[in-house]
Amino acid sequence: MKLNERSVSSEEIVHPFKIVPRTVIGTSAWDRFVQESSEAWLFHTSRWQAAADAGKDRSFGLVNGSGILRAVITLHSERIPQIRQVPLRGIYNGRSGLARAAGMAESEKAELDVAAVRAIQHIGRCSGALLVNWELATMAPGPDVPATSVLARFGYEIRTFPAKVVDLTQTEAALWKEYRKGCKSTVKKAQREGVCVSCAKDVADVECFSALHAETMRSVGARPRPAGYFTRLWNTLSPAGHCEVLLARLASGTPVAGIMTMNWKSATYYHAAGSAQEHLDAGGNTLLVHEAILRSRARGDLTFHLGPTPRREQVDEKTYLVGRFKNQFGGLEVPWRTASLFLWPGLARARRVARSLQQALKDKKNVELTEMKLAESKAGMDQT
Repeated sequence: MKLNERSVSSEEIVHPFKIVPRTVIGTSAWDRFVQESSEAWLFHTSRWQAAADAGKDRSFGLVNGSGILRAVITLHSERIPQIRQVPLRGIYNGRSGLARAAGMAESEKAELDVAAVRAIQHIGRCSGALLVNWELATMAPGPDVPATSVLARFGYEIRTFPAKVVDLTQTEAALWKEYRKGCKSTVKKAQREGVCVSCAKDVADVECFSALHAETMRSVGARPRPAGYFTRLWNTLSPAGHCEVLLARLASGTPVAGIMTMNWKSATYYHAAGSAQEHLDAGGNTLLVHEAILRSRARGDLTFHLGPTPRREQVDEKTYLVGRFKNQFGGLEVPWRTASLFLWPGLARARRVARSLQQALKDKKNVELTEMKLAESKAGMDQT
């Protein structure tokens, strides 16, 4: 290949991969690749993309000079939910990283990482997106594909959170031993008081779960999923065994908690959960996760992915409490990463300044609370 007469920087050199949209590759060829790649998971499949209905599909594959598909990545563009006043759009990868073909040399992997990151930024700019946001989960291909060094080289802001993955090759006794003391007590109490767990059998059960999830979201100040979201996932994925909804009910039959899990390639993922706020003391939510872990192990899965369990200083209090709830089931701590890149100049710096200000205000509030507690403690001592 001949280059133009003018000098070309290394950043401008085109890698030997062609970008081909998922719609051009076709559902059959795309899903066959996903099935064969050890780096692909359920979130890469065409079936998931159709069921999730996450926005305009921007997914693509990278094809080499011989016309062979070497990697795929799922992407979608949608309105940025945090900015409601202005219709700005972002590019999201939906918890699925770059899935590469099996048996690939490390040098080609490195080339694909660079080609994919460059292609995504190009797609983002051409579509008028404000930002690109990756969520690199613990499921295949894992939090390090594409390499964080490549993302950092292209200017992405990378954040790493702890996450928990339960090893299901252990015995039930070993799994139970990893639970925290309070978790064990809650499970035993729920069982003793007649809380029972059942698998959703019809749409009515899934809608019951959806209502519990919406109640939980509202209680923490978050927006519930759109109407029909969970039903659509269940209808599309459960017939093939990729989605399961469990409900916990009191002895009276009143539903108190629900959980939706996803399953593929010997791994189960805790996708969503919800509880009736007036029945939290029944322990249905804790019993459900325990039962979901056992059911996953019984069908031969190797890992149960609980998702991110961020530390208190990394997130708001309510998000931290969700992670603390998951932490009580033990498991191995692994990274869960996010990578964000603003495509409009100047906005990245503005975001960093805003985050610094937010952290400073949080630190000030913590200091004030500490001082108030000390003053109250001193006043109590003076009275005695």
